[in-house]
Amino acid sequence: MRPPRERTRRDVPWVVPSWADPVVARATGVLGGPLGRYAVVGARGLAGVAAVLVALGAAVLALGVWQKGHCLMKGWSTPDQFWRACYSDLPVVHVSSALADRQLPWAGGVPSTQPPLSGLAMWLLARVSPEAGSGTGAQQWVLVLWALACVLLLAAGVLAVVALRPRRPWQAAHLAASPVLVTLALVSTDLLGVSLTLLALWAWRRGHGWGAGVLLGLASLVRPFPLLVLLAIVLVAARRGRDDGPSHDDMAGRHLDPPAAPLRAGQAVVGAVLGALAVVVPLLLLEPRSLTAVTQWWGSGTAAGYGALQMVPDLMGSPLLPLTSTVVAVVGWLAAAGLGVWLVGRPGRRLGEAQLAAAMTAVVVLTAPSLSVQSGLWVLVFLALSARPWGEHLVWALVETLHFVATWLHIAFASDPGRGLPPETYALVVTLRAAAWVWVLWRVWDEADPGAPPRARPAASRPADALALEQG
Repeated sequence: MRPPRERTRRDVPWVVPSWADPVVARATGVLGGPLGRYAVVGARGLAGVAAVLVALGAAVLALGVWQKGHCLMKGWSTPDQFWRACYSDLPVVHVSSALADRQLPWAGGVPSTQPPLSGLAMWLLARVSPEAGSGTGAQQWVLVLWALACVLLLAAGVLAVVALRPRRPWQAAHLAASPVLVTLALVSTDLLGVSLTLLALWAWRRGHGWGAGVLLGLASLVRPFPLLVLLAIVLVAARRGRDDGPSHDDMAGRHLDPPAAPLRAGQAVVGAVLGALAVVVPLLLLEPRSLTAVTQWWGSGTAAGYGALQMVPDLMGSPLLPLTSTVVAVVGWLAAAGLGVWLVGRPGRRLGEAQLAAAMTAVVVLTAPSLSVQSGLWVLVFLALSARPWGEHLVWALVETLHFVATWLHIAFASDPGRGLPPETYALVVTLRAAAWVWVLWRVWDEADPGAPPRARPAASRPADALALEQG
């Protein structure tokens, strides 16, 4: 007679993390350990998984509010906000721009350098905030309102990942439960771009080329990383168009008609342009300086910013010229595009959009003129869509958190060199962070067909073995 534990495996429609991942198995000790032998798995389907992850994400974001607690109570002032590591763009830009008067952030004497969609999101927060002005109350309202918005954005991202990963829905925990959410989610509006990118990939997998393009166009108005996802979509679609037979969808397990793939990719490109123009054109009509950051960077170049390898020479006393920094960044994007073309054309291996975009992102990261602390949120897109174990996630998150603290201490070094982080030490941290980014993105790219059905894992696929693993 077959043992009971073997029969219960029929009730498991997907990989259970507490059975398959040693880190998760040990982490569940606070909840009583891995899922038991007779537990009913998946009784409520994917909706139940999504609900649990959204609730978990809300709890992580609550920890993020607590992490910003000192500034939330005392206000955001320099250098205190750096010593306490509670800096956030939203309240700081609110009181230092026309947002305090509920105007667009690019109005006034000194226009903000916020990206178009980020500035528009901040303006909407200022409009719905019960309190305006430059006082602490207005800052508090802006952060709290953004924290509530983050719950909705995180829920949208989780739903997109669960829909994209029906065989591995718990991979969405790499988005919902990531430790970097605590420190980074409330620093800026980047989570808006992350959620839009994940929704775009979901739309693409559902066959909605126009919708995917519009969403990616909007996301690119927060950070340029979604443009790499769009390029990956085009390259993978072109490869599928050359195939003789239907190609396997690496995320949803469906099959695509190869001749239709390039057409949908073209729709995505046009949709991205139209989506971006739908925001940029009205903004330019209302406030011609809404593209201040782009015009400054392209016109005269800017000095290398925090977190980028380009800043290391500056930290060591030999800064790059602004024009040189711009040229290096442009060359990096061209090199990333060339790498994508080469990888997608290699015989014998099929890369999905997320894998290809991860490889190209690694090149852009190495040559970026700036890689702010909140940029780490974009790595969660690739981790959530991959099958990487939590051990690798936590190693990268540790380095990212180290860089988060080091950045504020280095900025505060100008106020008190005795307490701050000197340039040489910060350069070491920046280099370590770049290495961690390239390593984790390489692991995503090197992964073997993340959308394939999970292989049997005798040591971790059965509850009894997972319990033994935890006890060992």
